[in-house]
Amino acid sequence: METIKLGVLYAHLIAMCFALVAVLKADYRLWGWRGKPLDTSRRRYLEHTQLTVTRLLVILWGTGLMLIVLGYAKEGGHYLANPKLWAKLSVVVVLSANGLLLHRIVFPLLTVRIAFCDLPLQERVLAGALGAISCASWLFAAMLGIARDWNHREPYTLEMALYLMLLLCAVGVALAMAVMPEGLGRLRTRSRAY
Repeated sequence: METIKLGVLYAHLIAMCFALVAVLKADYRLWGWRGKPLDTSRRRYLEHTQLTVTRLLVILWGTGLMLIVLGYAKEGGHYLANPKLWAKLSVVVVLSANGLLLHRIVFPLLTVRIAFCDLPLQERVLAGALGAISCASWLFAAMLGIARDWNHREPYTLEMALYLMLLLCAVGVALAMAVMPEGLGRLRTRSRAY
């Protein structure tokens, strides 16, 4: 049983690493491309990243649920009484629902041959907020995965309060950037000159 759990945990960890790298890399590239319409190769990159992250999320859900079953089989109700488990599940549900909104709403906006900076304000705000929720959720889920010291120690409300604070900070920064993308573009150009 322990060998099976170790294998599932390893697969879960590898999938999380690949997904996190794919998400952060895509966010970084999209930020760099904010002033230009996405050409064919960039749209292909975005589609490939969407497919990769979706597949990895399915693997993460599968391995995560297997870990819960294995944990319950070994520890019974005590395993399910871990607040960190429920915090991680809550974050992953938010992350998954947000991913669906990104796929259905934001990515189509970015592929209409208009630069992000040229989108109407409402669409920039929506794209920025959903992108920030995605990035913050992936990072927080990864942090919960390694926070072994929090097992059965930190209350669910504290963990979710920390997550909410991270979300608010990330969305706040994203909204500021979405409202004034031209100003940030000039700021970036000036910083390169020095």
